Amino acid sequence: MKAILRKETSDFPMMDVSADHTQYIYHRVVDTLLRENVRNCVSQAVLMSGTALSARCDRHVEKEDQWLRISHLGNGYLWIPVTQSTFMQDWRSVGLPLLWQEGDKVEALHTLEALIVCFAHGLHSVAERAFRAFVDECRLAAEHRQVCETEREHWFTEYRALQGEVTGSELANWHTRLIHFDRLGAFLDHPFYPTARAKIGFDIRSLTAYSPEFQSNFLIHWLAVPRACFYPSASNAQNLPALWPSFETVGLPAELANTYDLIPVHPFVWEYELENLLSAAGMRDVIRAPWPYLTATPTLSVRTVVLLDMPEWHLKLPLTIRTLGAKNIRTIKPSTIHDGHRIQTLLASIAARELSIADRLVLTQEDCGGHVDHQLFLGYILRRYPVENLRNSTLVPVASLLAKTPAGCTVIEEMAAQFYDGDLEAFWNDYLDLTLRYHLLLWLRYGIALESNQQNSIVVLSQAHPRLRLLLKDNDAARIHSDYLAMRWPDLAEYADSLHDRRIIVSDALPLGQMFITITLQLNIAVLVEGIGPILGLPVNTLYANVRRRIETVLEALAADGEEISLARQLLLENERLHIKYLLIAATLTDKSETGANDVNKFYGMSSPNFLRVK
Repeated sequence: MKAILRKETSDFPMMDVSADHTQYIYHRVVDTLLRENVRNCVSQAVLMSGTALSARCDRHVEKEDQWLRISHLGNGYLWIPVTQSTFMQDWRSVGLPLLWQEGDKVEALHTLEALIVCFAHGLHSVAERAFRAFVDECRLAAEHRQVCETEREHWFTEYRALQGEVTGSELANWHTRLIHFDRLGAFLDHPFYPTARAKIGFDIRSLTAYSPEFQSNFLIHWLAVPRACFYPSASNAQNLPALWPSFETVGLPAELANTYDLIPVHPFVWEYELENLLSAAGMRDVIRAPWPYLTATPTLSVRTVVLLDMPEWHLKLPLTIRTLGAKNIRTIKPSTIHDGHRIQTLLASIAARELSIADRLVLTQEDCGGHVDHQLFLGYILRRYPVENLRNSTLVPVASLLAKTPAGCTVIEEMAAQFYDGDLEAFWNDYLDLTLRYHLLLWLRYGIALESNQQNSIVVLSQAHPRLRLLLKDNDAARIHSDYLAMRWPDLAEYADSLHDRRIIVSDALPLGQMFITITLQLNIAVLVEGIGPILGLPVNTLYANVRRRIETVLEALAADGEEISLARQLLLENERLHIKYLLIAATLTDKSETGANDVNKFYGMSSPNFLRVK
């Protein structure tokens, strides 16, 4: 279905954005262009000293400065001031603006638009339009960041006035604490996608109403669809929550229950997009329920909301917005409903036979949901948190651990203070050991790698439980080496055989390594290393050496159990380069026909310096 995006209305013209927010996005974009080697801006550049510029430039340039001079993006030279890096890329930008030289004339590129014009030079029309559209995404990211940062200041002031010194882990119950940490994490940028602040399709009113930074409450709307068009999951009827509405609850005649089913609709889609979606799908026999029902608030993932009257239930609803790239529209594929449940069940079966992780893994129940005639915007998934295992626990998404708290520290420091007597290193090592042990075990013993990113991996802490646990959810995009699984564990192979999205199935071990590196290692471990190093006052190289030692320990234990570890050792510890996701290229700037990737979130290069390799 062709995506439908609402444009900014006349009620919300382009706002004046402060230079701080604009420059912040500019700097992130430049670093991403360098990291992903967009248009060969690094591989075809020449490294120059400041002396090469000082004679031509009216700004002060030190002779020891380092610049990348790029000569293939037009009739001149693009100069980018850089410093060497070892984390995810060889070079990072060290200052703005960038410079453009034609002949002896040098001018500053003060805007992102001017820079993107350089990068779009000489492209065919479709590719050029993608680059120019990215300029709008950058503007929107700066706008949304400004609005959200203002809201954070307001919330922190209000929180300190109402809660005093009460920390997030001391709030009333597990779900209140989870919502709190979700909101904190929403203010923290995605580590690698430069314009993650942009929720493309939301104007400012919608941003404040439906985004996790504001965490406003709203009511869910309901659509009655002919039963012949509705495909519920197998367990839907018996597993729907007790407060799920009847037809009378939402203002419809009870007799409709004989021939219709109710599906929830996000209020944003209900207000702005539903008529267009139904018309495009040729659906005329649906009935809008007159009354909304069930109060919800957004989580970190935006399209998943907490049902506040029964907070152990989270409801995932499609949204006609894009996040983390122009191609990442937030639909729900019908296959997702089935596959997420199958993979969670597979993980539970594995945990039952692996005593070392059985009591440290928590899984959500994801067997409820449904979709309408394969429509990407008419469907839902119900996710149940196992409240019986969580009542006295504090749940923190990995995406929130480096977020600032109202008290001025980071969430990870707050967790260490509350649960590890202030010993941040002890907390970190506990988290690191469990994360590595579990994901390396899945990869090397079972042929499975999870896309358990920072949102979908949740740290579970409790005074009553002696050790940290991990909660995993939303695992519908794993990679499974099905032949290996069938050979080693034939009783588990049926789970892979029945998956609908065949992109999950891979024919060799390399995709498992790529997913482990780009999700578990880089997002869930290395990003934290970079953040906690300054907090602990330790060089990051010291922390990476610790990561390496712990990987070696896990690999040696698996090898002693008869597992083949040579590929893992090579990819993680021996290669000079690590695989990396090219998110901006695949999700925004380049068509799939050019990248060859069947998933825009799984387009890999191998350009990251290996921060685990012994030099």
